[in-house]
Amino acid sequence: MTSHTSPATAAVMLAAVSLSLAGCGISDDQADPTWTVGAASTPALETGAPQLATKRLRVASLMKTAGCKGKVIGTQLYSYETGRCQLAGGEVTLAVFDTAENRTAWVDAGAAFGGTAVTGKGWAAVTDAPDTAAALAEKLDGKVGNQ
Repeated sequence: MTSHTSPATAAVMLAAVSLSLAGCGISDDQADPTWTVGAASTPALETGAPQLATKRLRVASLMKTAGCKGKVIGTQLYSYETGRCQLAGGEVTLAVFDTAENRTAWVDAGAAFGGTAVTGKGWAAVTDAPDTAAALAEKLDGKVGNQ
């Protein structure tokens, strides 16, 4: 006698396995707490062991700090959030990343399109004008070029 699983049953089983596996790893927010803002040690509820509370770096927050007027746009390759704004007479595309490797890959991929790169811890930007790049680097404590 053979057993057949209906497509609906298979979908439910796959979802259950996916959910159980999702709880086994470290979330993106906990992967590298050095690239987060607002990190603080808080006690865990059950174990009493310290737990790292983190908040991801956000494009809108960086744009606000820089005084760059614009909006969050569709996420680009390698980044988890991207924005486009105007600063010091130039256009800026700003993105935030989980790793330095992703940031470097984003900057390298963008080099083919021209512009001036600005990088900082957890973020990178490309501008259409060198003066805009210098202003952004100063406001966000970054560096013109890929650091």
